Amino acid sequence: MGKLGIIIKTTGAAVATTVTLVSALRENPQIAKSLDDLVGKLKSATDANNPKIRFDAKMAAIDTAADAVELAFPEATEPAGWHRHAQALRVRGELIWGANSGGTRRKAMKALNAETAELLEQINQRLASLQKQLPADDPRAG
Repeated sequence: MGKLGIIIKTTGAAVATTVTLVSALRENPQIAKSLDDLVGKLKSATDANNPKIRFDAKMAAIDTAADAVELAFPEATEPAGWHRHAQALRVRGELIWGANSGGTRRKAMKALNAETAELLEQINQRLASLQKQLPADDPRAG
């Protein structure tokens, strides 16, 4: 199974889209390292039945995308908000995981994962629009 197949199996289409969009910015060494680290985390989450590990992989995708946009598009204002939103999601995830068990935990994590997927979709839309604004001869244009 290829990298993209592993990512989709592990965390879903939203994360796969994020990885694909960030990959277009790979010529920046910092972005390439972040993306490689993310793919490593996603690979380690592949066989995990633990929803917390899969949630953490989604958080890593958000952080990687926000960092990539900060580096590749310094004029973009959204990354700071994405980082704050991700931090709030991360704290809520820790609280849910530590304070609940069984069905209550599953239900709460499901709701949190839905919110996380919404944030990833917003990030993906912005990544796509930023890349469309690049001139065709810009190496960031993919």
